[in-house]
Amino acid sequence: MLDKRLLKVVKGKLKTECKVTCSGLPGGAKALFLKELHTATKEKFILIAPTEPLAEALYADLLRERINAVFIPPWDSSPFELASPSPSVQYKRFSSLFRLLEENFEILVTSVKGYLQKVLSPEEIIEYSLTIEKDKEIQREELEKALSKGGFTRVEADAEEGEFLLKGDTLNVNTPEGKVIVEFFGDTVEKITVNGKEKGEITIFPLFEMVPDRNRLKSLENIYPEVYEKHFLFPSLSGAEKLLPDFFKLVPLKEYIEGYQIVMVEPFQCKAIKEDFIRELENEAKILEREGYPHSKVEGFVSDELPEPSITIVEKGESDADFNLAPLPNLDVVEAEEILKSVSKDTIRVIYSTESLKEEIEKLQKTLNLKITFEKGISAGGYRIKEQSFSHLCEIEVFSPFKEKSVLTLSPGELVVHRDYGIGIFKGITSRKIANKKFDFVEIEYAGGEKLFAPFTQIDRIYPYSGYKGKKPKLDKLGGTSWKNLERRIKASLIKFAKELAELYKERKTATGESIVGNPEILKAFEKAFPFKETEDQLKAIRDVYRDMESEKPMDRLICGDVGFGKTEVAMRAAMKAVSAGKQVALLAPTTILAEQHYRTFKKRFKNFPVTIELLSRFRTKKEQKEILEKLKNGEIDIIIGTHRLTSPDVEFKNLGLLIIDEEHKFGVKTKEKLTSLKKNLDVLYLSATPIPRTLYSAISGFRDISVIETPPVGRKGTKVAVMKYTDKILKTAIERELERNGQVFIVHNDISSLEEIKQKIESFFPNVPSEIIHGQMRADKIERIMHRFVNGETKILIATSIVESGLDIPSANTLIVIGAENFGLSQLYQLKGRVGRGIEKGYCYLLISPKAKLTKDAVKRLEAVKKVSQLGGGFQLALKDLEIRGAGNLLGPQQSGYINSVGLDLYLKLFSEVVEEREKEKDIKLNIPVEAFIPEDYIEDSKERLKVYAELSSTENPSELLDKMKELYGPIPDPVVNTFKLFKIKKLAKELGVTELSLTPSGRLILKFSDEVNISPDRLVKYIKEKGATFTPDKTLYIDAGTTLEKVEETLKELKEKTCDKED
Repeated sequence: MLDKRLLKVVKGKLKTECKVTCSGLPGGAKALFLKELHTATKEKFILIAPTEPLAEALYADLLRERINAVFIPPWDSSPFELASPSPSVQYKRFSSLFRLLEENFEILVTSVKGYLQKVLSPEEIIEYSLTIEKDKEIQREELEKALSKGGFTRVEADAEEGEFLLKGDTLNVNTPEGKVIVEFFGDTVEKITVNGKEKGEITIFPLFEMVPDRNRLKSLENIYPEVYEKHFLFPSLSGAEKLLPDFFKLVPLKEYIEGYQIVMVEPFQCKAIKEDFIRELENEAKILEREGYPHSKVEGFVSDELPEPSITIVEKGESDADFNLAPLPNLDVVEAEEILKSVSKDTIRVIYSTESLKEEIEKLQKTLNLKITFEKGISAGGYRIKEQSFSHLCEIEVFSPFKEKSVLTLSPGELVVHRDYGIGIFKGITSRKIANKKFDFVEIEYAGGEKLFAPFTQIDRIYPYSGYKGKKPKLDKLGGTSWKNLERRIKASLIKFAKELAELYKERKTATGESIVGNPEILKAFEKAFPFKETEDQLKAIRDVYRDMESEKPMDRLICGDVGFGKTEVAMRAAMKAVSAGKQVALLAPTTILAEQHYRTFKKRFKNFPVTIELLSRFRTKKEQKEILEKLKNGEIDIIIGTHRLTSPDVEFKNLGLLIIDEEHKFGVKTKEKLTSLKKNLDVLYLSATPIPRTLYSAISGFRDISVIETPPVGRKGTKVAVMKYTDKILKTAIERELERNGQVFIVHNDISSLEEIKQKIESFFPNVPSEIIHGQMRADKIERIMHRFVNGETKILIATSIVESGLDIPSANTLIVIGAENFGLSQLYQLKGRVGRGIEKGYCYLLISPKAKLTKDAVKRLEAVKKVSQLGGGFQLALKDLEIRGAGNLLGPQQSGYINSVGLDLYLKLFSEVVEEREKEKDIKLNIPVEAFIPEDYIEDSKERLKVYAELSSTENPSELLDKMKELYGPIPDPVVNTFKLFKIKKLAKELGVTELSLTPSGRLILKFSDEVNISPDRLVKYIKEKGATFTPDKTLYIDAGTTLEKVEETLKELKEKTCDKED
């Protein structure tokens, strides 16, 4: 597909051992180039990319081109860190090196760091790899020993990643590359399945390159006893890799790949990255040396030189072969149509990672009549071969889905809720015999020690209990009535609540506001000035907000997402849209610190645009406040940011168009009341950092406009977790590492009396580094002043009992040290960990165990669990539950929060979903009345206008006014239009009565079918039936003589309502 003449030039230079530089190969075209070059030369290549993400994307592109390639990643952390590299990365390296020895590869892909980092020797790779073959014998004891030596932990229940379960004739191993099931007949391997596919053999590798082999590591006990002890207690958390070259033979990667030609992407960038990498390692090794930590030398871990490439691929500059392929922008839902139109005559290949983008492009495919093939995955970027009418398009990000927690993942001792019997304690799965047949039951213990054995057919009626922290519910009594009464009360409350929500939503949707379109050119420039790539969630939220603002209905939208996930950018786009339309914008934050943070963010983002932004807070003098208020009133300020001070009577706007409210639930009652009057007929955007459960989101989205941002931004590196016993040395080293990169440190300890002692210790280590203490017993204004100094970077180390202001985003605070980590709950640790690693710098979370603490199995599992979710997007639903409960409570209000605690979040959400589904299932009232009712085309010609009139007829509260308006606009009203108007009135009355179907016979007999929920008094209905000589049948159908005209039907319904309906409170 590429230019054959240029390929010959490259081939010729390779033959004569001349270096060759190629250009004009954007994104995934590099993979196509290597494929065609390999086909032409039969050479093998090593492809070195500057960064890991680019290397991984190019590897995916090569596989797509049907090339037999292998990818070697570097560790995801430095060998001199206190934390270990993640097991999944180490496993991948082991697996790839084994395949290099066993298989015939055409291209090896790696990054600069991946090439420089030394690897285990071929002998050790073979020694520690465990191959299991079908029909071969293997001793179970040997198998268990080999897996344990590889760092896998034996468990007695479901095996999670890094664990194995050996039960009867079946072995289950959960590796980072998937689930392996081996079935035996005696000691013979009968069947092997990997991720559900049957295989003839499988090789399982150790989880760690520092293989926990006691014989090999015996001398480690003398050098570094703490590491030795820890390495075998929970190997994935040890940080012992800093001694790897002293115990295992490491060799340069080139020992595996002799005879390969070197291809390097952007060689100057590669060399710069290499120099930075070596320098960083040397600095980190010096810190360890200063603190007296034993470690291997830098040269033991890395080679100090990159190879000389035979081929270099550059984007710009002089080259021997310019293939001149055009780059294509990455696809997103907003730009997709424009991009696809530009290549509409081509055969198009789309690489997608999100289903919603694929669905959007499939719609465009039909509209634009395009030839598209789809492949799920990642790519290094789009390109076009114009001469061959071929376009390769892609989006880059791939994000992991969240995994929901269900009753099947519960541990014995946890609280559960059975839909029919209430709250009890889950005791486990138990087997019982009934009529000589064995059945499994879920065992639940209730008040007084009574037991329920629920058959597995009832599993869908059992939910994990999740309530507010610190509020333990009472266990229910089996056979009691209190549980059923509570469920009925909640259901009734939810029906009422859903109705109120629906009415509020309708009220908002029928209110009149002003359409804000803004200046498209200014908006485009503002969007282009965003220095990052938006995530798909962000783009969807921006589209939602723009659509709301352009509507004539006032916007009332909630943007929900974690700190650092891009909510503020959505708010800033909305602000620019309003300002470019000549409107003013107000942003309210619950605290001065948050307001200041927003002010700095807005100032930075708007600096190249003529937009005036001011901050109104108590850190401004009275004179400054007075000047700001005067400018605001005169329209000289475009965007004002502040706290509840903005709701004061002296704050006046010239032309306020958009109100942005951050964390509304944190405002006081009085401020909320003031906000209610302030936001009338205004576009309002709410921001919240507290997540809401997905089920609630889907249930409530019919009543509330919500946009959820769940995906972290591109380039966010996440947080590395290290678990170790506390020593002063570790504390000092962890702080020193962060200070070396000019960052800030959070230290958390839950004992107020020890905070001062920790502060003094830190001051003795770093006498010139400012540190401060905060805890919940201090006055609010003092906490605010200290936090203000920390946010502004004046204080470098903050020592606290808990991290206050969880909504704060402090990009330079990227090290968190938890002292006494064994005393914190799982969700606490997860939330604490979330305070760091929010920016482009990697975060570090050190969970330090008290020296005298004796760790229980549960404590070890808890600490391991935090480690397992150190990757971004690792959906650890159990840990998020506390936050979700809070999020649900914030959204639904105090009364519903009480009910959440009564039955637990999971069952509450189920009940809520059922109520919403029941509302949605309510069928439209069927009217069967033989009259002509329509708007004739010769009365209103335009079809859009006819639709508009139908909509007005169905919702008007003042019918005579609407008919007068129609008469004025279109002339005398024809009978079919009058009938249409009357039918809508009849339908409204029928709905109020709870009627689902209404028919009128030619003889004037009115037939009404009622739903289960009717607002009719049975006694009054009986009286009415007798009075009218009507008939009421058991299937809730009323037969009554009404007359043949629509007026008579309306009169009958009005009389029925008046005489039988319960009066409203």
